[in-house]
Amino acid sequence: MKFTLSILLACLYLLSACGKPEEPSSTDIEGYDLLSHINGHWVGTNQTSFGFYEWFAFDFRPISASHSHSIYEGGTNQNIINSVFVGDLNGEQKIYARNGGWLGSQYRATYFVLDRATESDDESYYRLVDAVGGADRAYIEFRFRQDSIFFDAYKDDSGSLDQPLLHMEFKGSNRNPTYSESAIQHFDYPQSVNEVEFGNAFDDLIDPDSALFLEEDDDPFPKSDHGYLSDVSIEIIRDAQSDNKRLLLYLSKEELISEAGIANYQNIDNSVIRTIDIQSTEDVYRATYLHPDTYYCTVFLDNDENGFPSEGDYSSVSLNKIIQPEMLETMAIEMSVTVQ
Repeated sequence: MKFTLSILLACLYLLSACGKPEEPSSTDIEGYDLLSHINGHWVGTNQTSFGFYEWFAFDFRPISASHSHSIYEGGTNQNIINSVFVGDLNGEQKIYARNGGWLGSQYRATYFVLDRATESDDESYYRLVDAVGGADRAYIEFRFRQDSIFFDAYKDDSGSLDQPLLHMEFKGSNRNPTYSESAIQHFDYPQSVNEVEFGNAFDDLIDPDSALFLEEDDDPFPKSDHGYLSDVSIEIIRDAQSDNKRLLLYLSKEELISEAGIANYQNIDNSVIRTIDIQSTEDVYRATYLHPDTYYCTVFLDNDENGFPSEGDYSSVSLNKIIQPEMLETMAIEMSVTVQ
């Protein structure tokens, strides 16, 4: 199995009172149940336009009463954000998705709106299309069957999807539904309240046929407006064996490498949240958009280049850290053991 993930291109970009209109109930918003279905630690395979990845994870959890969020973080300025939330445009509430983040020095964020939902006892299906260009420009599909997810994305830079181009085809299972439970309870999630009011955000776009933003200052819903998420700055203490070497950093919910250097392969397969490339010149890494929780941090030199900590690799002991909401936490981790 391969856990190291190179940069992916954007997989896809998603009181009542007298005299005032009533706040709609959950049934008034088409596809509202997507907000509940999406939560989970989804682990599976991912076929992309840049190749096949036999291990990939999405960790969707609520960050407000009407917003569920996940990020793929491949390294410094190499991330892909996917979130689903309730938004308002021209006084109409709908389900929206946001896809964005950084690809090197290039910022981008694209907004999608739900245009189709089909729900039954056996399967739930949702489609979200480019909020300006519609399905002719790009769309995302979610299918849920029991504890499985099928998450596909199609896009065409020419502006026509007569022959849709597949950018991502993720198939996974919800390995750890409990990861999102505390946030669900904290926010009494989901609720039919607006996370974003777009106003005229989709006027005067850089591309008149797409809800695309290439400057963070222009983004109608930038990171600074995302509550509950945190960052952690991780100092990596290198030695002669790891100095000036490319490393891999894993964030997980369970211990991966013990003090004796023993690798727990079940935890590696089932509890990893993020797999991050650490460049040879990096001694400090800042992980962003992190859900509040307790995590284990493991950094290792992948001597056999199989993409995960295994026998003979040089590693740190997995060190745990409590991440509080809306904080910048700090920690230091030391390379010190050979994996057994």
